[in-house]
Amino acid sequence: MKPIMENWINSSSVLITDKNPSYKKIGRSFASHHTVQHNKRQYANKKTGAHINIVEAVNAIIQRALIGIYHRLGRKHLQRYLDEIIWRWDHRVPEAKVRTWKSASGLPSTETTIVWKPIPVVDQMRGLLCAAVGRQVRRTPS
Repeated sequence: MKPIMENWINSSSVLITDKNPSYKKIGRSFASHHTVQHNKRQYANKKTGAHINIVEAVNAIIQRALIGIYHRLGRKHLQRYLDEIIWRWDHRVPEAKVRTWKSASGLPSTETTIVWKPIPVVDQMRGLLCAAVGRQVRRTPS
C-alpha cells in the first residue's frame, strides 16, 4: 500500500488511520500520523482530533452507489464514477432536525441532529451553468 498512498497523497498531509500495524511504517513518510483504536471503541481521538468517520461514510456511499446505481465500476471509468460521488458529497447542505417528545416524568425533551441533504438538482444545474458562462461545450471524438 505504501507506494500507492505515497503516489496519491501529498507527503505534507496529515495521515489519519485506524491502529492497523501496516499503517505505522507508512505514516512516517507523511507530515504526521494520527490514529484511532476501533478495537477499544475509540472512534475519535479528542487529543489529536483524529477520526475516520468521513472515510467510512464515503466508503458507505460508494458501496450503496455500487449496489443501487452503477452495479459495476469498471477500471476504464472508475475515476469518473468516484469524481461524481465525491462531487455529490461536496454539494450537500446541513439541515437541522429537531425532535420533541415527553419523557416518562412528563417533561418535554428535545434533541437536535444535523442531517445532510443533497442540493436540489435544479440548484446544482444553476451553479454549473453559471460557471459555464462564456465557455463553449462541444462534443468531440475524444
